Amino acid sequence: MGLATGYVYKIWALVLTSPLIAVFSAIILRVYEFGMMAGVIVIAICLVVSQLAYLLAAYVLHARNVSSDDEIDGEPSETPEQKIRRQHK
Repeated sequence: MGLATGYVYKIWALVLTSPLIAVFSAIILRVYEFGMMAGVIVIAICLVVSQLAYLLAAYVLHARNVSSDDEIDGEPSETPEQKIRRQHK
């Protein structure tokens, strides 16, 4: 669910999907008669995996648009990206 959310929505969607995952997991675990501690651990793991999947999807989508050469102030860097020599005539 986190992976799908990461491809479609912004991070604020995690505020809505995380409680849904927790409630759905709690219902499923209750049906299968998990204990209290085991249920809490499984729900916590589900939430962590969902959020990591969201971060992975967001990284994959935006990694190509982010350059390590980008600067906060928007000024170009001092080193050119391509090694092109100037031709003086």
